[in-house]
Amino acid sequence: MKILVITNMYPTKESPSAGVFIKKMVDQLSQSEKIDIHVWKLKSGNKYLAYLCFYFLFIFKLVIVRPDIAYCHFISHTGGLGWLAKKLLGCKLVLNCHGSDIMNSLKHKGKRFKLNDMFLSYADMVITPSEFLKSVVVNNFATSASNIFISPSGGVKIALKTEYKNITKTLRLGFVGRLIPMKGIDIIIDALENSEDIELFVAGCGNFNYISEKLSNSVKLNYFGEVPQSELNIVYENIDILLFPTKFEESLGLTPIEAMAHSVPVIGSDSGAVGEYIQHGINGYLIPVGDSVKLRESIEDFRQLTVHERNQMKCFSYETAKRYDESLASIQLREKLFSLF
Repeated sequence: MKILVITNMYPTKESPSAGVFIKKMVDQLSQSEKIDIHVWKLKSGNKYLAYLCFYFLFIFKLVIVRPDIAYCHFISHTGGLGWLAKKLLGCKLVLNCHGSDIMNSLKHKGKRFKLNDMFLSYADMVITPSEFLKSVVVNNFATSASNIFISPSGGVKIALKTEYKNITKTLRLGFVGRLIPMKGIDIIIDALENSEDIELFVAGCGNFNYISEKLSNSVKLNYFGEVPQSELNIVYENIDILLFPTKFEESLGLTPIEAMAHSVPVIGSDSGAVGEYIQHGINGYLIPVGDSVKLRESIEDFRQLTVHERNQMKCFSYETAKRYDESLASIQLREKLFSLF
């Protein structure tokens, strides 16, 4: 089976974390001897020139590869090429929705929405990373629930299970993500105002001065900069709980699931797909979006847990992450793609 993956996001030297989950999915599919996989991706450099080449040179790639499946990621930018491949070659069309491509088109329901609706109506299979995004697609676009397969964007690598032997006086918190308000970094800063015995581990790109200048002096800050996904264990292995106070309606949120795969509970915003894997008081805490008071309360609730209670929460976090195991996700996706024939 020959698959042509079409994506406008893919890791580069300049942006090593851009679309890293798409590359992971490509690598997983290529592990099968029965799959011959090719990638058509947006080149780095001048944005406008890159997109011109991406769209107008695609026909040559299509004729050379002649795929059995055109597999498009971020359909707002790639769905048209997939549609063209199906029209010209009669190949199967698989559209993988990741969140922003769908949610942004719903804001105004203009041309992008209409195009997405058309692309989805032609798809032989639609993939979403969560039940949340599946319901959004079904309720707003011309596709049925039976045509949608849920696959967690490559899944996560399950680490070794860990437990507490004792509790230290200092509570170690973690944040992994872009240092922007929409990811909730401002909520963390507000929640930790005048906090004591707190150490914050931060990994992510963005304006470091934003956090270093505003964070309470009573909090010890450890900043790692942008860390490759494969090396994030240096954060997860050093924290007691991850903070994920995002303001986005997350279509999945691999970061908190990765933390859980390292036996780390999560405090996350009760929005989008986050409630599909965080159970309040069981493997973490859910807080209202943008609520720094509730975030602070949840941090203190966790601080008060005994060793046994923390280990229970770590255990439940670990068990939750197993549902998103990368090996399982890879096998299920391959089987689903083969089922198209």
